[in-house]
Amino acid sequence: MKNLIRHIILVTFSLLLGLSSFSQSDSQKESEIQLLIISFQQNRYSKPKKAKSDITKAVSIAETIKEKNYLVSTKILLGQFYDDNNNSKKALAEYTEALKIAKEINDISGIASAEYNIGYWYHTQDGDSRKKEALEHFKKAVEYAKRAKDKNLLAKSYNLVALSHYDLDELEESNQNAINALIIFRELENRRRMAQSYLILARVFNKKDDFTEAIQYLDSAIVIHNETKNTLETNNALLTKAEIYFRKKEYKKAIKIAKEVEESPTVMYDQKLYALELLYLINKSMNRPSASLDYLEESKFMRDSLFQLERNKMRESVASELEAKNKLKTFEKEAEISDLQLKQSRYLTWALIGISILMLLVALVSFLFYRQNKMKSEKEKIKLEQESIQLEQKLLRTQMNPHFIANSLAAIQGNIYKQDKEKSVTYLSKFAKLMRFILESSREKEVLLEKEIISLTNYLDLQKLLLEEKLVYEINVPNGLNVDEYKIPPMLIQPFVENAIVHGIELKTEPGKVLLSFEKEEDTLKVTIEDDGLGRKKVNEIYEKRKSSHLSFSTNITNERIDKMNTESKGNISSVTQDVIKNDEVVGTRVELILPLKSVY
Repeated sequence: MKNLIRHIILVTFSLLLGLSSFSQSDSQKESEIQLLIISFQQNRYSKPKKAKSDITKAVSIAETIKEKNYLVSTKILLGQFYDDNNNSKKALAEYTEALKIAKEINDISGIASAEYNIGYWYHTQDGDSRKKEALEHFKKAVEYAKRAKDKNLLAKSYNLVALSHYDLDELEESNQNAINALIIFRELENRRRMAQSYLILARVFNKKDDFTEAIQYLDSAIVIHNETKNTLETNNALLTKAEIYFRKKEYKKAIKIAKEVEESPTVMYDQKLYALELLYLINKSMNRPSASLDYLEESKFMRDSLFQLERNKMRESVASELEAKNKLKTFEKEAEISDLQLKQSRYLTWALIGISILMLLVALVSFLFYRQNKMKSEKEKIKLEQESIQLEQKLLRTQMNPHFIANSLAAIQGNIYKQDKEKSVTYLSKFAKLMRFILESSREKEVLLEKEIISLTNYLDLQKLLLEEKLVYEINVPNGLNVDEYKIPPMLIQPFVENAIVHGIELKTEPGKVLLSFEKEEDTLKVTIEDDGLGRKKVNEIYEKRKSSHLSFSTNITNERIDKMNTESKGNISSVTQDVIKNDEVVGTRVELILPLKSVY
């Protein structure tokens, strides 16, 4: 009897091992797909043959697993590869297939991405009918990106909707969609994409003959491109600026900018050609036949060189296509052999799975019945501990905003590149002190008021650096309040200061001010955070236009903390938000926050 029981246990263990091996197969394939995608992205432009092999293999593996989301994403990447290598028919076929699969499995993110790429394909084609087709796909990408809550793809789609309207001379629609994109990219702190929105707006106002507004947007784009050392986009913006000055008949300014691009060591062929043609037109308008003839001849030489390069590329493309077809035939034969082997082992695998699942269920039901009563009390305890830990983690994430940290370090790095040692050291010290305070205070119930004020000062200084002096702030502490003698709950004030900056100051076109005041009232501290922003009504209108909420993640966590603290310790923490009104006009927002004040003695 004992030997029989031992034999049953060994068989069960073997079956469970077999089940484990089978259940991990899809997981292993997904991991392999992810590695192939990473390799594809690394070799996409430098080693196109390697990149194509990686993404083709990733598609083949994705076709064999149950989860089809990977098939959608890999087919989109394969389409992008074909787009990169001027094989537009295959690119569209892959995008269309990806869209079909995404709709079948209701993959909202996949549908949004596929619509975006199909729209971009039509956008690159000639003709108004293609531009209109592109616009329809971009609008669908906007709709599905909203449903998927993918803000980055939503903003990119808004930008391309704006470009499509621009191509169709629908300037008001183009202007509105570019602004929608700009607002989201500013919220995401994606300055490179903000520059793209600025450039679209510049083109719109250039087409409207509103040259002053166009140049302002161009200058904003150029500042960002210079910060990120994106010389390609900087040259594009400068060429547009030169064209505007040419249209304004400010020929000297136009020549200076066009020459700057034409003589740049990093200029691209097409940019140099456009600069030469622009210089030819300017000199012709200034009645300088000798100079205009020189530029005309040089531009003609450039065109001939580009034509020869295109012919060489076409020859290489034909050779690559033949090689790819031969490799595909070999791969198809190997795939057929693999399919036959897989079918042979599938029947045995399913039999093992059925027995293993049955035995596993019997064991699981017995175990759960035995542990049920004990687990109830343990779950409650774990749940309370998890809620506390999650709240602490959320609090730490609200304070250590990754976008704020990245942008702060980038701004400090900019000062280092400018060799402004004093300013770099000052802001680096402030950043380090702020991070140290956040890490040290995240699990403390109270901190010294003095340390909290120093932390807020460092935070405001860093925000001032990021906003390029657009922000002015003032912190008022009355003489009778000894900040080193009292403690308050940590990091409750900063989220309200963040709201004042993000929703009060950043949405303004001119500089703004944040006023932070402290006042002791018996055993409590009244903290007033006031900004001279647009006011809550106008801010709501802005966010309603793009159909999103402006309530920040940090504000939600702060309210959750206040509720929890009031419940646990019967505290009297409260906040009141109201508009600042002068002469019957809203001129800002004021928040009054009441905190318990505890003496250190």
